[in-house]
Amino acid sequence: MSDYIDFSALGQVLLASVLIGAGLVAVFSVGLVGLSAYEGQLVEGSAGRKGTPLGLAVAVLCFAVVVGGIALGLWTILGK
Repeated sequence: MSDYIDFSALGQVLLASVLIGAGLVAVFSVGLVGLSAYEGQLVEGSAGRKGTPLGLAVAVLCFAVVVGGIALGLWTILGK
């Protein structure tokens, strides 16, 4: 189409950045839900901490994925 701009590659980069950007935000929000489940804030009428350890495991996994995505992005930008 154009001698200067490869619109196919531009579209692929745009699609990947939107999906990965929104995906990391979604994974982070799932991690926050897992953390609140661990703290027992999702249990109605909880007098003490009645959370589930599964919530902590989900939170740690999600936050590790987010940190890995950020590290991969920085590694890619800064030049391997």
